[in-house]
This record gives sequence, C-alpha cells and structure tokens, in this order.
Amino acid sequence: MTTQEPKPAGPPPPAVPNFREDDRIQARYKSMLERRVKDFASDLGNSVRRNASTKRDELGEELEEANAEWNRRTEAAETAREAYRKVYPLHVKKTRLVEPSGMENLRSLGAANKLYHAAQEAWRAAENAASNIRRIEHNENQVDIELEKALERSPQVVKEVTESEKWLAEIHADEELGSVKAKVDEIVAERESYATRLAAGKVSNEELRLRTFGEEDVKKFQLPMSQIMFLRIEQYGPDAYLIMRDTRKQLFALPYDRRLEPILDGIFDFTRAGKEFELRKSLQNNSPMPYTLLDHFKKCSENDEAAQEAYRQHQEFVREKRMLATVPVNEFDAVETTAIDLLAKFAAEKSQ
Repeated sequence: MTTQEPKPAGPPPPAVPNFREDDRIQARYKSMLERRVKDFASDLGNSVRRNASTKRDELGEELEEANAEWNRRTEAAETAREAYRKVYPLHVKKTRLVEPSGMENLRSLGAANKLYHAAQEAWRAAENAASNIRRIEHNENQVDIELEKALERSPQVVKEVTESEKWLAEIHADEELGSVKAKVDEIVAERESYATRLAAGKVSNEELRLRTFGEEDVKKFQLPMSQIMFLRIEQYGPDAYLIMRDTRKQLFALPYDRRLEPILDGIFDFTRAGKEFELRKSLQNNSPMPYTLLDHFKKCSENDEAAQEAYRQHQEFVREKRMLATVPVNEFDAVETTAIDLLAKFAAEKSQ
C-alpha cells in the first residue's frame, strides 16, 4: 500500500501592510504633533499675556508713585507761588509769573529773585511730574497695543518655531512621541520602496491586487450578505475580480466569472437556510417592492444628483462588452465557491 505524497506548499503570498493600522498610527502621530503645537501656541499666548500683565502692574506702581510725586510737587509749587504772591501780588498772573524788576530785587536785597526762581522751579518740577504721569499713561496704552500686535504675530511665530528642526528634534526626544514617529518613518519608507518597485515593474500582479484591496479595504467575500451589488470589475494581469458593495459602503471581492455578466445590474441577499445558503433579489424594507440600483446609489451617495450620476455610470458599466476569462476559485475557499455557484444559478435561470 502506498501513501500519497502531500502537495508541496506554494510560495507565501506577498507581504502587504496593514493599511488600517498604518492609518491609525499616522492619525495618532498627527494628533500628538498637533497637540504639541497647540500647547506651544497656548504657552506662547499665555507668556505674551503674562508679560503684558507684568508690565501693567509695574506701570501701575509707577503711576501711583508718579501721582503721589505730582501731588507733592504741586503742593510745593502752590506754596512757592503763594509766597511770591504775598510779596509781589501784581507779578503773579493766572497762568504765569512775572520776574521782579531790578529795583525790586535791589530793594529786597535779592529776596525777590529768590522767591521768583523758587516759584518757577517748583512750577517746573510740578510740570515734570505731570509729564511723567502722561508718559506712564501713554506706556499703559502701548502695552495693550503691543499685546494686540504680539497676539497677531503669534500664529506666524508658532509656525516658524514648530516647523524648525530644533523644535522638532526637542519634542521628538520624548520617548512616546519618538516611538510613534519611528513607526511613521517606517511606513513612509515602505511606501517609497513600493513606489520605486512599482515604477521599475518589479511588483507582481498578486501583490498589486492584495495591496490595492488592502488600501481600499476590500474584504474577502462572506456569507450571509444583504443588499449587495456589483460595483465594478478590476483587472490584475490576466485575472479579474468583481468588486461588490453593500449599503454600508463596505467592499468585497469575488473572482470574476463570465456566467455572472447577465446579473451585474442586480441587488442580492444571501440568506442562510439551515446549514445551506440561498440567494434572492433584495426587497425594500417592509415592502414587497424590489430594492433597485438607484435605491442603492441614493443610500451610498451624498445627494440625489451624485446618486443619479453614479447610477448612470453604472449603467454604462453593465452594458460594456467584456472579453475576460473566468478566474478559478481557490479550491479551499468554500465561501467564494458557494457565492459564485448561487449567483451563476440565478443568472442561468434569468437567461432561460
């Protein structure tokens, strides 16, 4: 008695990235980076406001002291003015002081000039104190103007800083962010390597199919299934695949079979009957009316206009004459075999 030799295992399928996981990693990195940029922008804005607040406090203290100094000097000026007015009342006008004559100064043995200059100096000191108050008040207004300008410049400052190599190097020193960035770099490097191989013609049809299905999230066909339609056909070398879609916009693939051409305009439900599966045309929910292609496109489109255009293009796809060969189903894939057999049987009955 002889034993049958096991079939040699074929080559492993090409390695294809997990695009959904890669998308999550890239989205996480983007979110983490955006958070760092927002934190920097927030810190910058808070720093600008704190500096302005500190300046206001300092100027407030200066203004308080300046007002006190002005009060002291104004009082001294009034005292000196009054002393001069008592002796020389005609020389004290409303807005100015008149210098005593030489004779008056001579008669007073210089006292007249001393009173006059004392009043003048006290008045100048009071004016200087008032000028200092005006300077401080001006500076207070400038703080608000400078704050507004600084806040207006903040977005540009944030952009310049957060796009600089130094800042990026500093934040990526963080272990968690650096780890996620390393994964993103690996993803980018893999994409670039694939693009190079694709341009050089070194990508097999199988890898191209698996990769495209991975990127578009086209899943292997599964049962049961409801309200599913034939969306398009994709070719990879000599092999073609039927791309199908349900009303959740999920895509599925079946190997192309020429027998299914007559029913590419149908909407179908695969249902379970005990251990077996059955196929029927889809109906409207809670209605005996058929679920149409236009219904499907309205369900999956943004608006009626887009649905009508998608439906029109699909009608052209259905009418297209194709010279494609049937693609053999993997002998181990019972789900695909069952689905194609049920669809082929339905197509044959429709053609009778």
